[in-house]
Amino acid sequence: MIVGLTGGIGSGKSTVAQLLAAQGAVIVDTDAVAREVVEPPSAVLDAIRYEFGDTVIGADGKLDRKAVAAIVFADPRKRELLEGLTHPAIRARTLELINAATPGKVIVAIVPLLFESGFDRLCDTTVAVVAGEEQRLARAAERDQAPREAVAARMHAQLSDDEFERLAAYIVRNDGDRAHLERQVDALWQKLSASSQ
Repeated sequence: MIVGLTGGIGSGKSTVAQLLAAQGAVIVDTDAVAREVVEPPSAVLDAIRYEFGDTVIGADGKLDRKAVAAIVFADPRKRELLEGLTHPAIRARTLELINAATPGKVIVAIVPLLFESGFDRLCDTTVAVVAGEEQRLARAAERDQAPREAVAARMHAQLSDDEFERLAAYIVRNDGDRAHLERQVDALWQKLSASSQ
C-alpha cells in the first residue's frame, strides 16, 4: 500500500512520518530524493546550472539550495521551470525506492507537492498534515534558520490547509502537544493497516 503524505511547510510531515515509521511503515522522503538527484555529477544539476546560471552553484560544485529558493519563491515562472527540470528525476527515483520496498509493507511517501505534481494518482490513499499558519511559520523559521518573510513566501506558494482538507483522504492536525499528535497517528495507523490487508 502506497500512502502519499503531504502538508505545507512547517506542518510536521517529518514528525508524522517518524511516528508512522515507528509503527512499521517504510518511509520514502522525496526531499531526500530531491537532494540526491542533484548531487554532482548530475544531469539535473547541469540543467539547473544552464537555466539559472552559476550563482545557484556553491563553491563546492553543489546546488546552493538557498540561492535557488530565493529565486523560485519570488517568481512563479522560475518555480515552474525548476519543477520541470527536477520532478521527472525525483518521481523516477521515488518509484524505484517504492518498488524496492518489502512487499506487503505500508509505504509512506512524503511528497510536499503531492497534489500539484499529480503524484497522488500513484498512491492508494493520501494524508495531509495541517497546523495553524502562525505555528507553521514559527516552526519553519526556527528549523531552517530563515527569515520569517522568506518562510511566508514559501507558505503562500503552497496549497492552503482548506485545499489539503478538501483533497486528502485523511487529515492529521498538528496543532496540539506531542501526545495529541501521537494519538492521531495511532488512529491513522490502525486505518491504514486495516486498508492494506
